[in-house]
Amino acid sequence: MSERNGLSNEMMVLSPCQDGASTDTAVPMERGRERGAYWSKLVNLRSSTRAPVEWVFNLPTTRLIVLGVFCFALALTGGSSRFDASQIAILRPLSAVLLIPTLWFLGRDDLRRAPLVLVLAGLWLVWMVLQLIPLPADLWHQLPARDAIRDLDAIAGLDGVSRPISFAPFRGGGSVFAMTVPICALLMALAFKLNSRQLLLLVAAFGVFDAALGLLQVLGGAQSPLYFYAITNRGFPVGVFANENHSALLSAMALIIIIRLGLSASAALDARWLRLAYIPGFILVLLVVLLSGSRAGLVFALIALGVGAIMAWFERFGSADKSRKRGMVSDARISRLLSAVALTIPFGLIVAFLVLDRTPAFEDILTRSSFEDLRWSIWPLLKDMMQAHWLFGTGFGSFDKVYQIYEPTDLLMRAYVNQAHNDWAQVVIEGGLPALMIAFAAIIWLAGSIRLIWSRRKAAAIFWLAIFAILGAASLVDYPLRTPIIQSLALWLALVLADDKNG
Repeated sequence: MSERNGLSNEMMVLSPCQDGASTDTAVPMERGRERGAYWSKLVNLRSSTRAPVEWVFNLPTTRLIVLGVFCFALALTGGSSRFDASQIAILRPLSAVLLIPTLWFLGRDDLRRAPLVLVLAGLWLVWMVLQLIPLPADLWHQLPARDAIRDLDAIAGLDGVSRPISFAPFRGGGSVFAMTVPICALLMALAFKLNSRQLLLLVAAFGVFDAALGLLQVLGGAQSPLYFYAITNRGFPVGVFANENHSALLSAMALIIIIRLGLSASAALDARWLRLAYIPGFILVLLVVLLSGSRAGLVFALIALGVGAIMAWFERFGSADKSRKRGMVSDARISRLLSAVALTIPFGLIVAFLVLDRTPAFEDILTRSSFEDLRWSIWPLLKDMMQAHWLFGTGFGSFDKVYQIYEPTDLLMRAYVNQAHNDWAQVVIEGGLPALMIAFAAIIWLAGSIRLIWSRRKAAAIFWLAIFAILGAASLVDYPLRTPIIQSLALWLALVLADDKNG
């Protein structure tokens, strides 16, 4: 009988409790279950590497930390377009690492927010990679503008050497790696579900920080330690960039964005301190533009002021969505009034600077002819290069190497040309017809989106016309989209445009 009871007690522990079982036998059985569940959970935790990673990535502050690290690194190291800038040794690997948590948070629904933007960015990257794939020697020699190299191969006995489309494969590989920065910015905005207002605030924050740093650079003089890059415009407010023209472009874009944010500000959307910061931030950015030596920046700033006035008129008197206006709280009216007042102050500053002859950019316009600039002298060479390489291009990042083939002796000087100073022409030279088709597809999407927005919100349509017109015009005489900062901010603005179109 005792053996049977002992066997029965063991069975009670190892098997489910039967109806009518006593309490003293159920307690050992429950403890056994708890021990089994504990050890099973511990084994699963040790065998799975995802459990602790998932716990870290789902912390409430993780997304904010990742975004903050990226923006901080982008602002301090992403202002140069040079392939040999030492700062890219930090920015590109860091962006690649930050892609890991970004992809962790990225969901399928996030990709539906702006599918065409993702497709065009992906096609651009694919073509960059295709330019680096070695081609058979016979096929490569049949590509346009390879006659001289074919003759040299014949002399050196290198007829069978396979080469990629790119004239400078090492530079092409660097250009592909450089895409980690704007791609990280794009996917981060999607994965972290940053809405349109948050993205606009980020772009405006970059502009204000750039202006504040530029003002400190001017106060510190040409030897100020606040200049981040070895090759830069010392003595001028370049801010987070190496080129004063790029800083002035960001300032002009920030002016228009701050106006839009100010016109739509409300207690439901912005904190009180933020609403109060719009006007001083606007004046700071405009003041630094006037202090810069960028002629294009001064023109773009004047355009931004005019566009801001038109936007304010449409917001107050235009045929905007009445229901949206009625939904605004009373603080929005105050913000609009303050924004309208802010528009009158900058015009007074401009008049004062021009009358007192204190604007370096205005002095530059009067004392130097634009046609004396080197960018106009090399235009005939750019046309020859486009005619020779328009089909497949010379490879991204190869411009300065290919330019040396076409450079005449009368343009040889101490200063050298590392960019075409005309991004539209350089896209054709480096990327050929495929890159041009992708760029035109983007322009068609932009035009269609703005046209649709115009039917609903005139002020928003004018905003986008001004933003992309300024960016496109700047690319005619410079290369702003070669800098990681402008690349990333442009993609963020493209997401905001997609939201405006869909909303």
